[in-house]
Amino acid sequence: MSRMGILLVALLALALIAGSSMAASISLKLSGPGAVNDSTIRVGDTVLVDIYWTNDKPRRGFTVGFEISSKDIKNVLHVSDSGKGLNKNGDVKGYNGWEDKSIFDVTGVMIPEVDWDGELPDVLGFGGAVAKQRYNAHEEMKCLSFEMIVPETGTLTVDSSFWPPGGYWKFGSGEKPEWTGPYHFKVVEAAKEAKKAEK
Repeated sequence: MSRMGILLVALLALALIAGSSMAASISLKLSGPGAVNDSTIRVGDTVLVDIYWTNDKPRRGFTVGFEISSKDIKNVLHVSDSGKGLNKNGDVKGYNGWEDKSIFDVTGVMIPEVDWDGELPDVLGFGGAVAKQRYNAHEEMKCLSFEMIVPETGTLTVDSSFWPPGGYWKFGSGEKPEWTGPYHFKVVEAAKEAKKAEK
């Protein structure tokens, strides 16, 4: 093979690697008054656990689920915002077309609340399907969030979870989105956080 041929093959390989780096993945970030940073939550303040997606190609639908657990925190408070979220309580929100039927045109994003009562562990499922369109490729963006208050210090873990009866992590094609968790969030007193900022 000529040098030019080798160079073209190398460039093609690099393009494929670069193109596949976006893939379909799910990650978490924190926001709201209770978010000290992306790994620390302030006790007693409202915090949003934001769910970010990337998608690499058109898809017909998805199911995913999450579990909040802790070895030392017994419960969390799901902030009520009736009529302004995706679920009855309103603590689960959608963004960038996930808040209505803009993308998932069958029923919008469905929220099966398997065990979402604040007593840990809590499990929450998400699902969506398309009929006339497709869930198209996009760069990382905030798509969903759930809002809560953590009333005591400790460590919260958010991980992927199955939710019964059929809530496996998968797309309609059978592929699974990549998960960058589990995530461990330290929950601290506001006074301790202020002392750290002074130093």
